[in-house]
Amino acid sequence: MGVISRLPWWVKLGAKLGLARLPVPYGFWKRIGIFRHGEMMVPERAIAAFESHFKDAQLRHEMPAQFQSLELGPGDSVLSGFVARAFGARRAWLVDAGAFAETDVQNCREAMAILTSRGMPAPSITGATIREAMDQANVVYLTEGTRSLAAIPDGSVDFFWSQVVLEHVPRADFSALMQELRRVAAPDAIGVHSIDFRDHLGGGLNNLRFSDAIWESKAFSGSGFYTNRLRPREMIDQMKAAGFAVEVVSEQRWPALPLPRAKMAPQFRAFAEEDFLVCDLRVVIRPL
Repeated sequence: MGVISRLPWWVKLGAKLGLARLPVPYGFWKRIGIFRHGEMMVPERAIAAFESHFKDAQLRHEMPAQFQSLELGPGDSVLSGFVARAFGARRAWLVDAGAFAETDVQNCREAMAILTSRGMPAPSITGATIREAMDQANVVYLTEGTRSLAAIPDGSVDFFWSQVVLEHVPRADFSALMQELRRVAAPDAIGVHSIDFRDHLGGGLNNLRFSDAIWESKAFSGSGFYTNRLRPREMIDQMKAAGFAVEVVSEQRWPALPLPRAKMAPQFRAFAEEDFLVCDLRVVIRPL
């Protein structure tokens, strides 16, 4: 992975475009590190990710007893659902765009052992399969993206969160996702979202070189490097339009434009410089 990370962005893009066309299952690419939906299969990382977002919520809001949680984009693992249960959730919903999660139940047992050693009421996992363990722990894994949210009752979710996921939601689906989140959110719900606006190829803004006709094409959008290219201001505006109040709690910025404006696709060149300087953001959102 060290060698891969040092390759130029255009080499990575070309390689992924080619590899994605091969009739090879996702699991193979994940094992060799070419395509991967996060690294949440590591128990300590799953615990730390949930705890970080949950603490930001607790600083601003008293979580109700037996709350319901929702994670968008758990990626390669359902561990965070079990972690949510240990932190007091009575049900944990996990929603993703596909069934990417590993099926080995041992990581769940390891995560629960870590939390139990910290004195937390982690659920006991006796099921032989991950599906049995999820049924036992009241962890619900839905894998049809935004459409999956239809299975969640109105006003039932108290805490919802995501880690570097919202930038991967298809541009055409983002508004609908925000509207569905607003529907399932309880009146006093709180959401915490970490968003990475880098290009996910070389850590810059090279994704802005391409027109929508190319970037949103099936070839590009299905090759493992897609981001919706919504600028921070646009993303926040869509959250507000769906009925959320938005608080920016942290951000990182580039000191200067990482891509000259002349190299951007024409559709981006008229944007204000401020729209390109935020490289990652954490927001807290609440229903109005």
